[in-house]
Amino acid sequence: MDKQSTEKSFLSFSNAHKKNLSNNDMFLFSFANLAKHQEIIHFITNRKGGYSKKPFNELNLAFHVGDDFDSVLKNRTRLANYLNIPLNNFTTANQVHGTNITIVDDKMKGLGSKDLTSALTGTDALLTDQLNICLLIFVADCVPIIVYDFKKKVIGLIHAGWKGTAGSITEKVIKTMKSHWNCAPKNILCGIGPSIGSCCYEVGAEVREKIKEVYDESDTMIFTNSTNKDKVYFDLWKANKIQLLKCQIPADNIEIAEICTYCDSNLFFSSRKDRGVTGRFAAGIMLKNIK
Repeated sequence: MDKQSTEKSFLSFSNAHKKNLSNNDMFLFSFANLAKHQEIIHFITNRKGGYSKKPFNELNLAFHVGDDFDSVLKNRTRLANYLNIPLNNFTTANQVHGTNITIVDDKMKGLGSKDLTSALTGTDALLTDQLNICLLIFVADCVPIIVYDFKKKVIGLIHAGWKGTAGSITEKVIKTMKSHWNCAPKNILCGIGPSIGSCCYEVGAEVREKIKEVYDESDTMIFTNSTNKDKVYFDLWKANKIQLLKCQIPADNIEIAEICTYCDSNLFFSSRKDRGVTGRFAAGIMLKNIK
């Protein structure tokens, strides 16, 4: 395990730029609302402290982007060691920008942890109530969302780009938690992680029309005008928060990182900023054994 203890290794998003980024130290981010619960470990990684070379430098955690396989495996191993979690406990998915949800059981532990081919197929959200399964999703502009029911002890991750958002993936995850575990919205905490912000996410008519099919006219503040009359800026954070509120998640239970990956591409991977050739950072969560 890295010399720095896990107790000191998590930064709040508001302190993102107070970290010395010139060294090779690994450090992770956490949400304040989730960090209060000792029975879980959750995190958002960044691009610092890994082994990958340009254009995937440094802590690329995804096998599918064209990076050297051994570098990615070393990066994942370093993350596992840093968290003091066995690499075999990581469970990942082959994300497809859809709305499929997988309920992860103990037989799925470790799928996709050391390769791409064994990852769960065609899913963009993972849920489980099993101990010691560390769920992981990978992003580089899309929104990573962490959810946790602290009463039922159910954890989950959502990968929400514009297609998933248009398909109401976040709302569908909450409905699945309700139907499968009888989760109460008041007990569900949510963290909306770094992604491309409304300051930079310019979209065309096709995306706008798909999104407008899902949202009421009263929700039009998810769009702001661009200097390009054929385009608008789209707020993924607000759009997914609206889905959570629609499911009766209390506003106080929702924390937003408010970090734009395009603006902060030195700290987080941004597919749009790097023209599609870049790495992926991760969001993760695991239920721990509490003795």
